Amino acid sequence: MRARVVLRALGALLALLGAIMLIPGLMALAYGEEDVFAHLAAAALSGAVGLGTMLVVKRPDRKEEVSIREGFLIVSLGWAVACLAGAMPYYFYARLPHLVNAEAVEHASQVAGERPRAPRCGGPGGATGLGRELCSFTNCYFESVSGFTTTGATILEGGLWRTTKGRDGLPHGLLFWRSTTHWLGGMGIVVLGIAILPLLGIGGMQMFKAEVPGPVKDKLSPRITETAKVLWAVYFLLTVGEVLLLLPSGMGVYHAVNHAFATLATGGFSTLATSVEGFGSAYVEGVITLFMFLAGVNFTLHIAWMSRRDPWAFLRDGELRTYAIVTGLLLLGATLSLTASGGPGWGLGKSFRYASFQVVSIVTTTGFASTDFELWEVLAPFAAFMLLVAMFTGGSAGSTGGGMKMVRVLLVLKAGLRELKQLVHPRAVLPLRYNGRVVGEDIIRAVMGFVVLYMALFVAAAVAISLLGYDMKTSLGASIACIGNIGPGWGAVGAADNYNHFPAAGKWVLIFSMLAGRLEIYTVLLLFVPWFWRR
Repeated sequence: MRARVVLRALGALLALLGAIMLIPGLMALAYGEEDVFAHLAAAALSGAVGLGTMLVVKRPDRKEEVSIREGFLIVSLGWAVACLAGAMPYYFYARLPHLVNAEAVEHASQVAGERPRAPRCGGPGGATGLGRELCSFTNCYFESVSGFTTTGATILEGGLWRTTKGRDGLPHGLLFWRSTTHWLGGMGIVVLGIAILPLLGIGGMQMFKAEVPGPVKDKLSPRITETAKVLWAVYFLLTVGEVLLLLPSGMGVYHAVNHAFATLATGGFSTLATSVEGFGSAYVEGVITLFMFLAGVNFTLHIAWMSRRDPWAFLRDGELRTYAIVTGLLLLGATLSLTASGGPGWGLGKSFRYASFQVVSIVTTTGFASTDFELWEVLAPFAAFMLLVAMFTGGSAGSTGGGMKMVRVLLVLKAGLRELKQLVHPRAVLPLRYNGRVVGEDIIRAVMGFVVLYMALFVAAAVAISLLGYDMKTSLGASIACIGNIGPGWGAVGAADNYNHFPAAGKWVLIFSMLAGRLEIYTVLLLFVPWFWRR
């Protein structure tokens, strides 16, 4: 294990994040708001540590390929360090004095019809004011991890806006940084770093394997750097496409960009306290539903279609068919259940509107809400059950979605059916096929191992939360919502709730769950086994 290779890669990531943090800083200047200093201080700190590390650690004379162990370590530490840097704008906003445009927070309070309220982190009454939740470092790190892992679970109680008619919550720049962490984490901050690693004399193939550890991978280009660039180009084009389609709704460029960032990353952070429901627009819900579904598709299929290299790849892909069929069945069940519930004004059209949005949102692990779906438990229990099933699926491998991934669900089902056949024909040779190719037994073992570890971590996190005094529904809901990178769950973490009520110990359990879920279990758990560190 070469420490200099790991440190230089981490330094590059920090320097890059420091540069990106200047964007919300410039936005704060443009809007004349009080978070300018917080962003500039965070950018300076991240940039200084990153550049300093790169200067101290000697650059190799020739290109060096990253080993498997170094790749896993860089990915795991890279996400942890990136989340630490991403927490600084939140923490500095609450803790440092507002040296520039300090009166902006008072104006926001007046828009909200309340008394002026700047954040106060001390005093006998505890933290008070706008952004008081960010006085806690644990809360800031939780919000940052939730952003980068595209989970969308939030600790904010009163900082989100109630309308789009004017700021009545946290400043534009801070909420934009929150959405930006989604967008960066969606495709992967480490994949982004691969594009610049050759400049540092470090190869990136092993890092790509660690960052995209799904059971089936397609290398789109002979050079991994070119692969990363193509992925980001498609990601950018889809984001721009969603922004352009959202603009006719009248939500404005700011809200359109924030929601496009959260949609394509399948993250779910909204600028509004009531999420997408706050727009009250079937058109907005339709556009976001479409792009949530597209974000849950393997990006190699998007590339094949856009490049016209293989425009019919969509139709031949077994995982995409499974993804579409499972989503369609869940949508059908939820729609019929809501329609039969006889709720006020819930005809077939309205039922389809809300069911399609929520089912796609949960299947792709985006976590946006167009209604408080926890009410479905009483109104339409079968529709609520459909959402529960959706939480254990996820999007496609190679997408920005979280969860178990449809390809694993498909392979587990195929393996189960094969075992049934094997019982009847014990001497038969029954190869398991995926997309017309035989799947190796090593991949089947990896998939089975992943599912076992995934469920074990889900149960362990739920037990840990229950030991803190939470009921079973909240414990199970918070656990699957975080390990699946979904965001909203059930119980006290439903669509209309937040995670601020958890004690620090509970939040750290959920932080670990979010990171493990985002890096697909193996990458994180490997660091805790003794043989990983042996020569």
